Amino acid sequence: MVRLVWHLVVLQLCLLKAAPARNDRRSGRPSPIEPRSQWSSAPDVRPLHYNLSLLTEVDEVNLHGTFHGELTIRVHVWRETRTIVLSTSGLKVGPKVWLIRKNTGGRVAVRKLWHDVRHQRFGIHFKSLLWLGEEYSLMLKFSGQLSRTSGYFVGGYVDASSHPQWVAVSQLAPNLANTVFPCFEDPTLLSPFVLNLAHTRNTNAVSNTRVRATSDHERDNYMWTSFHQTPPTSVQKLAFSINRFTGQKSPRLAKCPELVTWLRPRIADQGAYAIGIAPQIIVFFVGLFGKPYPSVKIDQLVLPDTAYQSHEHVGLVSYPERAFLYSEQGSTAMAKQQVASHVAQEFSHHWFSDLENPALYWLHYGLSDYLAGFAVDKVEPTWRLHELAMVRQGFAVLDEDSRASAQAVSLAHATQSAADDTQAYHKSALLFRMLHSLIGTQVFVNAIRLYLRRSQKGATNQTLLWKAFQEESDRQMSLRQDIQVSRLMESWTLQPGYPLVKVVRDYATQRVTVTQERFLRNPRVGGDSPGPISRRHCWWVPLTFTSAGRDSWVSALPSEWLTCQAYQPARPLVLTEVAPPDDWVVFNLRVTTLCRVTYDDHNWWLIGQALAGRNASNIDRFTRAQLVSDVLSLAGAGVVTYDLALGFLQNLQREDEFIVWQAAARNLRWLHRTLLNTPIISVFKSFMWSILQPKFDELFDPQTRSAGKNNKLDLKGLILKLACQTDMGPCADLALKEFAGLTLKSNRIPIDQRETIYCTAIRYGTEADWTLLRRLYKRSNVAEERGIILSALTCSRENWALDKMLGLAFGSRYLPKGDVLLIFSAVAQNPLGFILAKRYLVDNIQAITKLYGVLGYGNSTDEIAQLVTVLMEKVSTESELDYLRELMKKDLRYLPGIEATSRRILDLGHDIIAWHKRQYLHLVSAVCNITGSIEPQCLY
Repeated sequence: MVRLVWHLVVLQLCLLKAAPARNDRRSGRPSPIEPRSQWSSAPDVRPLHYNLSLLTEVDEVNLHGTFHGELTIRVHVWRETRTIVLSTSGLKVGPKVWLIRKNTGGRVAVRKLWHDVRHQRFGIHFKSLLWLGEEYSLMLKFSGQLSRTSGYFVGGYVDASSHPQWVAVSQLAPNLANTVFPCFEDPTLLSPFVLNLAHTRNTNAVSNTRVRATSDHERDNYMWTSFHQTPPTSVQKLAFSINRFTGQKSPRLAKCPELVTWLRPRIADQGAYAIGIAPQIIVFFVGLFGKPYPSVKIDQLVLPDTAYQSHEHVGLVSYPERAFLYSEQGSTAMAKQQVASHVAQEFSHHWFSDLENPALYWLHYGLSDYLAGFAVDKVEPTWRLHELAMVRQGFAVLDEDSRASAQAVSLAHATQSAADDTQAYHKSALLFRMLHSLIGTQVFVNAIRLYLRRSQKGATNQTLLWKAFQEESDRQMSLRQDIQVSRLMESWTLQPGYPLVKVVRDYATQRVTVTQERFLRNPRVGGDSPGPISRRHCWWVPLTFTSAGRDSWVSALPSEWLTCQAYQPARPLVLTEVAPPDDWVVFNLRVTTLCRVTYDDHNWWLIGQALAGRNASNIDRFTRAQLVSDVLSLAGAGVVTYDLALGFLQNLQREDEFIVWQAAARNLRWLHRTLLNTPIISVFKSFMWSILQPKFDELFDPQTRSAGKNNKLDLKGLILKLACQTDMGPCADLALKEFAGLTLKSNRIPIDQRETIYCTAIRYGTEADWTLLRRLYKRSNVAEERGIILSALTCSRENWALDKMLGLAFGSRYLPKGDVLLIFSAVAQNPLGFILAKRYLVDNIQAITKLYGVLGYGNSTDEIAQLVTVLMEKVSTESELDYLRELMKKDLRYLPGIEATSRRILDLGHDIIAWHKRQYLHLVSAVCNITGSIEPQCLY
């Protein structure tokens, strides 16, 4: 009884405490302003339906515009109140506002309107109380500016007649809906929308749903386009556009909704490939997920300006042109693969569109991106692209995640950095690949379907997903009983980095000891403050391995596990009877686990001997690629010697697999760039030539070219690029010969080799060559080809040419943002252009910052950070690092999120300087030993 009495006392106190707030509302005084993060959590009034009408006016000359709107929101009163609070930013609302009670049709008089600009709130205080459980219709008028910093912007382009044109596009996610219309912006509040767009008669209007009707507007040159009502959705998912594009229908397939693609008439033919495969991809996902597509129609919007990334709103998908277009005459084979992958990724996201939780974007985007690869394999089975792309992506993630500033994927959204988001998506996709290999395809697919059935809109988390995988795994008994999916996966998602797996063999007893620790390329430095970084992390690591005697690469099921207990150091694992003493052992088959692997010296030697032998191709190509990637990365971190690492590279002379060469090229390019201004560069180039020359002759010399090598276009392009970048004589001769036959009307240079041949020819050529290429750029309408030419034009050794390119990058009104970064990066990587690029950025940093803000290039912090990163990649001394640190501290301090971004950029500089201090001389010794050079830097 005592406990009951105390409960009653507490309840009475709570009621007394709440009473003044209720009386305050009844008294007619507005309630105090609360922080924005709180007032959206439980509003007194919630939306039931939106009816939105917008009229858009565009100044075609200056690419500015305004919009005027009328909005009716039907609302339900959950708690009696006198105030309705909406979210607005940058809008002019009113001055008249109406509220009509549904039951009586009576109007509720407004006492006061108030604006809280800081918290982006617009309040309407009424004279009468809004009754509990009643419905009302709130009507108001508003206006705003079309702006790249808002959710409704106008972009420009030039048509086939060189006349400027415009396109108006909305982008309300993640938090810009209130810049377009007053709304309840909480993404968990789902309401149907009816949208009406007023636009000029010579334009099209598209949105999430089909057109319901068109009608005349009171202005003679305007018309209304009204759309069908949407399903209940958050305000962030409403999407629309007004444009002068042409529409192309995709072929109809069963289970695929009607699909129309809108794009510029001038480049409409380049959309044929993506338009053709889109229905096949959608049908594949319908079967995979066991659910129909969540809309009866799809409009694809192909935007000429890549200021914004792709967005996959259900019913209306937008792409930048470069991610969607493919030209048989002007695009590379790699571009075709990227188009297919991009389209598949956009549509795979749609089945997760109802799971509204920004904190889980990394989870759903990673899963959908992984599944997209299977759709590409279905559409283009001869490519066998998915596993190759995953391995290639894995090497990039391993490089980035080895930094001290790496973030746990589950925390990616908190940094508000596009770079962290992308890294999280890519890493989580690789973790799903690992899980898939452990439990099998049927269990994997069944678990995803179960998760989608159970997940309610807005109510999900990673635990629910792991639970679905666990239940299906238990049902099929696909995992060892002591392996829990949640514990396994959270060991990878809740902490940064990845493990270095150390394999040490005792050849006398044939015992193998396996341990783990966090791999860091520079373990002695943490972020911007020198100091040791803890490596006592641990993961649940599935161990797959084979040996020379077993020679089996098919199964990716783990033979053993490295386990991980909370609050305890990782424990070593001892294996017995793995292999005889004279047989090599290799772990992590087919690179299914995201880790680096190192071995004792003798096992490294045994692996090297196997790779140098005639049967090296018997070792799986992905494992050969990982061995090359691992040994070079381990040498850079001081785990193994550069003598060992460079010795492995000598085996590349007989390597025919592109993925192995690509793994080597990532590290070789970094070494070449880092050594470019050091005394050892000439000796390092000689070492590179010794590796490249045999393969170059095999692929390009008609007298020594092997039969069947002509179809290896990807490998030929890679070898040519490495050879020319290192100034190998035969490569320069080939490039100049090929370029000499180029005219404005005829181009016989293979598409996949044009980037390298153009660049090399401009580097050694004349002003006339530069002018010819510039004219080709102006004539081209293929986005990838234009990018290739822009990059090549920056290869010039003339200051006037590099200055002109920098002026083009930051002074062109219609240049896509990707090309801005491309030009700046290419100029900075030019040995003669780095000083120019650095001076240009420093002298114009305020103007560039303002430019990015005005143009609204996505997150301007991320865009400017990319420019600074380009310069940071070239530092080699503390003074150079301090210079860029001061630049960010002084001139970029007002950019949102710059603190975390600066730490990541400075971490890159610390890593490079640490390598120069600790590993440079080791590399010099190894290169000199292998080449036998008698250059002074090798003798002293």
